[in-house]
Amino acid sequence: MALASGNFMVGTGGYGTTLATKLDKIDCSQVLAAVLLADKQLLGHIRMGASGTTVEHNWLEDELSPAYVIGQSAASTTLTINSFGTSTSLRRCVRDNAVLQPAGKQWLFQVSATSSSILLNGATYGNTTAGYATFDTATKCYIIANPYTDIADASDDISQARSKRKNFMQIFERAVAISQTRKNMDMEAVLDELQLQIKYRTMEIKRELDMSVVRGFARGLTPSGSYELRTMAGLIQLLRDPDLDGGTYEDTTVINTAGALTITALNSLCYKVFDQGGLDETADPILVVGPKQQRVVAGMESYLRRVEQGERKVGYYRDIFLSDMGTEMPIVMDRWMPDDLCMLLDRSRVSLVPLQGDAWHIEKMAKTGRSEKWQISGQYTLELRNASKCHGLLYGLT
Repeated sequence: MALASGNFMVGTGGYGTTLATKLDKIDCSQVLAAVLLADKQLLGHIRMGASGTTVEHNWLEDELSPAYVIGQSAASTTLTINSFGTSTSLRRCVRDNAVLQPAGKQWLFQVSATSSSILLNGATYGNTTAGYATFDTATKCYIIANPYTDIADASDDISQARSKRKNFMQIFERAVAISQTRKNMDMEAVLDELQLQIKYRTMEIKRELDMSVVRGFARGLTPSGSYELRTMAGLIQLLRDPDLDGGTYEDTTVINTAGALTITALNSLCYKVFDQGGLDETADPILVVGPKQQRVVAGMESYLRRVEQGERKVGYYRDIFLSDMGTEMPIVMDRWMPDDLCMLLDRSRVSLVPLQGDAWHIEKMAKTGRSEKWQISGQYTLELRNASKCHGLLYGLT
């Protein structure tokens, strides 16, 4: 792919002969930005975020209080609740006389005592007669109403503790050396060898960055930014282990498909993300697949396509998935996406973050004899917000 920004590559830049253009350091941010904008793979879909200030980049994530509590069982006149961990925390979320409704049931229950076990007095829609019902364990009980009286004191605050997430800055670097002789030679089809090699090294950095964004793994069992040769966590690691504690892998919006990629599997992933609060009105989702799964997507329901007599184009290709939730998701094929994965990525909640003052740039190194050397480098990390709620992953695809 050719660079979209030609002025830098054909101009004199830092190796010019006039005083006005002979610079020791050139900012390459616009050059690589042009590369990313022209990229049809994943990097072209990730925006540049604000600069970071430390090698361990941190961000905070807030969330609303839950709209439901979890009912463990309901028998006779008692609903056993398991949520927030303690009855004190539960008391803050569910007040006296609150109205709850178990998912998938017509019963509406009114709380008459708030503790870890709640007495119920319920009725079905259209029936004023009190009654009781049982339902399965781990059922969501939606908080339909939390009534409040004029003379009551202000309710307890139910603000949720913020989650602190992190990732680590990684240095991307390439060097270009050229002798005085080679620099001054006329070459076939090459106007300037130094400019050409700078272009090639820039493209290699983009390739490495793409791989790191997808497959990057933060160094160490318990990742830390203290390593001199630190590496950043990529999308796959952040989806599986959002807090980077090296502990149990996340499975809230991660599904082990253990089979072929199907429309049903994609819709199940969309529903998982939606159920956690993702795919909201601010979301900008895409599906990311490798070339192997792109072929599977292209062949989905291919027998439904009608071919007219005389049509000269054969084959199938699909680049948008319309989910059962009514959300259209562009399908992005990335060369470095593993064959057994499919990722749902919310573009509004992911960004590349440069270390302040260390975005892409080129510097001239000390000259050795009749050879000169240039270094292209930059320090970046990946910020993925609400990893376990607004993004998702299918793995184990065959």
